Amino acid sequence: MSRLSVYSIVMSGRISPGGKRKNVFGVQLRAMRKARGLKAVDVVARLGVLGWDVPPSSYAQIESGQRILGDYELLLILHVLDATLPDLKIPRVGRKR
Repeated sequence: MSRLSVYSIVMSGRISPGGKRKNVFGVQLRAMRKARGLKAVDVVARLGVLGWDVPPSSYAQIESGQRILGDYELLLILHVLDATLPDLKIPRVGRKR
């Protein structure tokens, strides 16, 4: 069995590192949304205006870290939240040294 098959999960044709979380920014995006007094449905509606018709269930999976988050998707969400990449904290990933 290859290392890739052992440590990866195939999801919708994309590969994500193994584990429960499929993105590292979902929790922060949820906190930003709540700090701005927005509901998830508000964000989904605004994303639709921008041309991304994301289902509410998929957006909930992004915020909970259960869905892979593409770079363009992240930028659209940040735009809706009136935030930028530097507003996100980059978590450490990988093994502790």
